[in-house]
Amino acid sequence: MSFMAPISVAGFVISLASGIYILVKNPDSRFNRLLFIFAVLISYLSLTDLGLYLAESYKMAYFWVKMGFLWPLVIPVILHAVLVFTGRMNRWAITAVYVPSFIIAAIELLTPLISGGPVMSPWGWTFMVPEDKILYDLATLWGFSVGVLAILLTAKFYADAPASRRGETLYLFMGLMIPIFSGFATDFFLPIIGYIVPSLTSFAAAIGVLIIAYGVMRFKIPILSPRTAAEDIVRTMNNFLIIADNDLNINYANPSAERITGFRSLQGMKVSDLFESDGIDWMIDSTVESMIRVHDGTRIPVVVSARYINDDRGQNVGIIFTGSDISQIKEMEEKLRRREDRLTLLTEHMADGLGEFDSEFRFRYLSPSIEKVTGYGYEHLMGLSALEFLEYVHPDDRERIRELIIRKNEGHKVTFRLRRPDGSYRWLEYVDRPIYHDGDIMGYVFGLRDVHEHKIAEEALMLSREKFRELFRNMNSAIVALEPGEFRVTAMNPAAERMMGAVCEDIKGDPVAEALPGIGGSVLMDALRKVRETGEPLHCQEVEYRGMWFEVQVYRISTGDIVMICDDITIRKQYEDELIGTIHEKEALLREVHHRVKNNFQIISSLINLQAANTADQTALRDLQRRIHSMALVHELLYESEDISSIDIRTYIERLVSSIMDGYRSEDIGYRTEIARLNVPIETAIPLGLIINELITNSLKHAFRGRGEILIKLEGDDKYTLTVADNGAGLPENFIIEESDSLGLQLVRGLVDQLDGDLEVSVGDGTEFRIKFSVSHYRPRI
Repeated sequence: MSFMAPISVAGFVISLASGIYILVKNPDSRFNRLLFIFAVLISYLSLTDLGLYLAESYKMAYFWVKMGFLWPLVIPVILHAVLVFTGRMNRWAITAVYVPSFIIAAIELLTPLISGGPVMSPWGWTFMVPEDKILYDLATLWGFSVGVLAILLTAKFYADAPASRRGETLYLFMGLMIPIFSGFATDFFLPIIGYIVPSLTSFAAAIGVLIIAYGVMRFKIPILSPRTAAEDIVRTMNNFLIIADNDLNINYANPSAERITGFRSLQGMKVSDLFESDGIDWMIDSTVESMIRVHDGTRIPVVVSARYINDDRGQNVGIIFTGSDISQIKEMEEKLRRREDRLTLLTEHMADGLGEFDSEFRFRYLSPSIEKVTGYGYEHLMGLSALEFLEYVHPDDRERIRELIIRKNEGHKVTFRLRRPDGSYRWLEYVDRPIYHDGDIMGYVFGLRDVHEHKIAEEALMLSREKFRELFRNMNSAIVALEPGEFRVTAMNPAAERMMGAVCEDIKGDPVAEALPGIGGSVLMDALRKVRETGEPLHCQEVEYRGMWFEVQVYRISTGDIVMICDDITIRKQYEDELIGTIHEKEALLREVHHRVKNNFQIISSLINLQAANTADQTALRDLQRRIHSMALVHELLYESEDISSIDIRTYIERLVSSIMDGYRSEDIGYRTEIARLNVPIETAIPLGLIINELITNSLKHAFRGRGEILIKLEGDDKYTLTVADNGAGLPENFIIEESDSLGLQLVRGLVDQLDGDLEVSVGDGTEFRIKFSVSHYRPRI
């Protein structure tokens, strides 16, 4: 018996077993099915080689030579598999390769032009190269060229592929290279230079199939079928999905569609019975708002899009509709619109002008009432900066105002004369309050009031009591004059009588605390005493009296009397309260955004669970799932936090570590946390969470062979140090983290750089990672 017979048997067994393993691993994968066909062909050719080596007569040897006619089909099958694996599948290219293979196979079976017949060799019967070997050489070169093309495509894919796919690509490359170069050497090259050796092509191909099968086992080369995952996504998605035929008859509706509409089943209904429209053309290939009918006959707003479903020939076989219920969003938009209308109404009818500067005193907002105060329209003023606005100020007031606004104080207050469009000047009072963020002044909210009457009143008091009395009686501002001793009322103008609800003649001579009940315990009494002592005027911006709000100026005039000038700011206060309410509502909307982001992360995590269920090695997917969970937890805590700009890092880390440990369910490994109380913004929380996830996961995977403990510690005041340590086996003594090819450690290094931190690794009785960083300050996103 020839020594090549056992080799052929081994090739048959190895190839067939490897092919069956690949097919069973994922029968839905086209790549796996092509590898199985390749393995079956190799098994068949190994069987023909065995028959040839064991043949006892020329006739039997001739039969087995002819039975090997299928060898030309092996090369196009493996090229086909490579095109599927690399994503370069092309129907015309496959056809161009398969057609010559069938022609060569037919010539091989029906003529002696390629294999000239059997001939006895030292290792048994083998095929004879014909004397006219043109077709033999062409067939061999054709097979070698197609094989080299498959190798080059695989090598190109390996060079361009991410690191996560290079391992599987390398096994495919090795599995192709061994049989192709072995066949070229034993069947073509060595005979040319005079060395006749037995053909090892079939056995080398069997070894190649075995290598690819090992790559399938280790790296999951098969392309997983998404059908099951897609069905679960459709069933669990929040958006509705409806599939209809070309006549708009509904063939399928997911549970969300039935939940939104309230119908137990939508099958058999028409799409036109659901959507409020004359047709569906306007929905095709676009996202539009429409109304959908529910079971009680009412309609709710939805956003919907439609797409045609095409078969393999490109023919329309139906239409798919997807969308979501936006009724809550519409209700919220309507509430915001009504609130904005009320605020606009208030600002348009206020006596004061309101606005906002940025930190460089550029106009960012102006209320419609600004035109009543200045005489200039919104469009005219919004094109100016504060310094450019100085051109409209009286020349005698410009330098004083310029010096004031260039200083970033807690607030500014100044009166000046403004030139109106008709050329006249009026006195205005400017008051602002700073807008803070993270301790820095980001701008100013200001009010601009026409105080021309006030200034005229001051001048009139100096020049003439008669003029003062006239202005006093006709001013819209309330004026109360008090003698400086016991602050007895000496005079009140009609505006004060209306606002205070008292008649001057009835309370004249009474102490102000008795004459105007409620003032005695307010800040006004302190202001009166201070003005009496210092002689300097005081401004009380907000004083509440009898359910109304006033802005009060307190002066000591030349006669020694104390004068209170009060302006009713109740409407302005109502506007401020409305504005605060709007801010709170926007905070609620932002919390909802964080909540929805967290829910989207949970959906992604669920999809990974579905994918992992059909995957033999779930390590990479579980690592990805834990990273997603660490980011989702940040948004969950922001949603729960009173301050939506930062989260409690102790709560975050303790919940994150607990979740990771629960996921591994190892009773032999414990953990301990020592976390400082610290609120950090999302820019710091997410990198910290991902770093902790990677380091704890790495310890759980590699550090322990039995019992052990992991320590997570965060300490510091201005500069912080995060320590993640374990008492496991430790890292090698020559370990250099910068040279590590671990994806997790590479991610840790990148995240530490993102924090502008420093990473230290200590190796001894266990492993200790220390990250020193500072908390990232909030950066404006607009």
